Amino acid sequence: MKPVFLPRSQKLKSFDEKLHDTLRACQTSAQSGRSRALEALALLKRTVSSASQQITSEINKLQNSPLRDRDVSTSLESQLNKIRGDLEQLPIHLSHDIDELSSTGFAITVFGRTMAGKSTLMEILTHGNGSSIGKGSQRTTRDVRTYTYKELQITDVPGIAAFEGKDDEQVAFEAAQKSDLVIFLITDDAPQAAEAECLQQILALGKPVVCLINAKANLASPSALDFKLFKRDLAKKMDSNHLDEIKNQFLAFGAQYGQEWKSVRFAYVHLKSAYLAQQPEYQAIKDELYYLSRFSYVEQVILDEVCSKGSFYKSKAFTDTVIVPLLKTEEVLFTNSAQNSEQGTILIRKHKDLMQWSDNFEKSAKERIESFLSQISQELRNEVSSFAEYNYDNSNASDAWQRVIESKHINERAETVLKQLHTDCSQKLDQLQREINAEIKYNQYNFDQNLFIDKITNWRKVWGWAATAIGAIGGVLLAIGGLAFAPFALVGVVVSGILSFFGFKFTNSYESKVQRAREKLANQLNENIDKIIYNLRKKMNDILYQNLIKGQLRPMIKTMSSIVDSVFTLSRVQRESAIELNIKSQEINQLLIKEAIAFNGLSLSGVKIIKVARIPGYALMLVIPQDTKFPKEASKALSYLLKEKVWFVIDNNNLYSMLRQAIGHGCERDQIRIQKVKNQPLIAHINDLEHVDASTQNRIRLAQQLTQLLIMK
Repeated sequence: MKPVFLPRSQKLKSFDEKLHDTLRACQTSAQSGRSRALEALALLKRTVSSASQQITSEINKLQNSPLRDRDVSTSLESQLNKIRGDLEQLPIHLSHDIDELSSTGFAITVFGRTMAGKSTLMEILTHGNGSSIGKGSQRTTRDVRTYTYKELQITDVPGIAAFEGKDDEQVAFEAAQKSDLVIFLITDDAPQAAEAECLQQILALGKPVVCLINAKANLASPSALDFKLFKRDLAKKMDSNHLDEIKNQFLAFGAQYGQEWKSVRFAYVHLKSAYLAQQPEYQAIKDELYYLSRFSYVEQVILDEVCSKGSFYKSKAFTDTVIVPLLKTEEVLFTNSAQNSEQGTILIRKHKDLMQWSDNFEKSAKERIESFLSQISQELRNEVSSFAEYNYDNSNASDAWQRVIESKHINERAETVLKQLHTDCSQKLDQLQREINAEIKYNQYNFDQNLFIDKITNWRKVWGWAATAIGAIGGVLLAIGGLAFAPFALVGVVVSGILSFFGFKFTNSYESKVQRAREKLANQLNENIDKIIYNLRKKMNDILYQNLIKGQLRPMIKTMSSIVDSVFTLSRVQRESAIELNIKSQEINQLLIKEAIAFNGLSLSGVKIIKVARIPGYALMLVIPQDTKFPKEASKALSYLLKEKVWFVIDNNNLYSMLRQAIGHGCERDQIRIQKVKNQPLIAHINDLEHVDASTQNRIRLAQQLTQLLIMK
């Protein structure tokens, strides 16, 4: 029996009536949604103003603090100013987005990669002549185009998921932000990961989505033979098992993002048939073509979404226009705060290590200097006896002793000791630089690591002072040698005079005097050695202290302390700003839940919702009191309307328990601990955080919203 094809107008008559009423309701809900969005925006402005004042206060403290390293302080000021500037821009951007959303009626945006059929869909809805449909493989929709269909505003955007089309994608997503419903087109060939990524981004905007799978089959001409071949080919393409498989393949991509996309409505269609049914040359088979296209069902699905939920979608679009960027900003702040806290902890360890090493180095360096001086002293004293034996009557004994001193190469050996100390210090700073490079991560608001590394590098270049200092040591030694022996020349003259005047008869007396001269010379030599060692010790220890300890290590330790303080200041400001935004997000989401409950006609008297955490397009987490049951039908209704999972956390006044409930079973209990700072719970540590699955990562995001803890490894 030949199928009976009902006229399209009869099928859609009831929807037309419902749609008209729905669009009138949308106008009212748009006004209500705009009002709530502007109210939320006003609250946000006050929050941002408060946060901005706090950041300004921190900057003023930095500017008035004489103890901080100026470069470090300037870097921190710059980053605090960046946070303040970004926060202050947030309400400005949101105000613009709210105005953009207010300028449209019920808006639908059509998404799909190039050649997926977007332009064909537009031609069908507008009864066009096909001039906008692409020929070949080129991208055809380079600009945003808007048209009207049954009082609905339909926007066709550039193709997505093209390697060369990143700018086009940006245009497409900007259009999606202003829409109330998204039609997402894919084809019946293998779905692409890039398409799934785009769908995930659309869902993350909180937009409800209808996904069309467009089968590809070509009708060469309206001839009976071609039409017969076409129907056979199309029957294979439109086989429900085949299209269900394509659908499931596409839905499977959701697991990569820790999500299930079961809330997305699907419809199967052959757009080319619906388009050809409108063309004059196919009038003889237009009804059958239209029937084969299944476009009637597509229209029913779209119009049903609008008629059954359109007024709520319109209001929700205003809420999510505020919530989505708010959530993104607070998560960036939470993430960077956690990373800076972690980096601060790393730097504290490095700081303590450097302090301990510096103390040990100073002690060891002094011991090495003393060992060197002891060796020099012993070598010189070993020369005293023989030098006195042969030089007691030498009028040039001072010059001779100077040559003995020079033969010991004291300058070069002192230089070697100081160079080794310098090398040890440089190697420690090199090691510190490598460790910080390896351990500290970068992020948007993270402390300027380059500044820190530059300081290490600058302080490593210290040998200039050493060369000058060692030159000074040489001068000291020369001065000591020359001045100390002035009396020796007199000794030689006196002894010679006695010999010539008294003659041999006084030999015994002469030998006694010679012995005394030797002893006197030896004593003077030992006194000279004592002076040399004393002055050399003073000079070398002064170089050690002034140039390495005081000039290098202690400034580094002080600057590291300043950097640690700055990193934790940055972390605290980020966390406090994130919490302020989080509080406003919860207030806005509370209003959305209240509206959704009212839209569903539910009565939840006696059920208190204490807190709300939400990831638009994914899940909703409600904190409810103990001994409270949230009606199952209400939970299902919320999930169906919002197209988000609904989870519950019981408020039992135990933060750890609530954290565990929110995270779920993706983390073992012994992997989670809460750290207190100044007796306040501040950080939640998850040992295996980088290895949790995508679904658990999303639950962790919700847990952070609920607990306001910094969640980190």
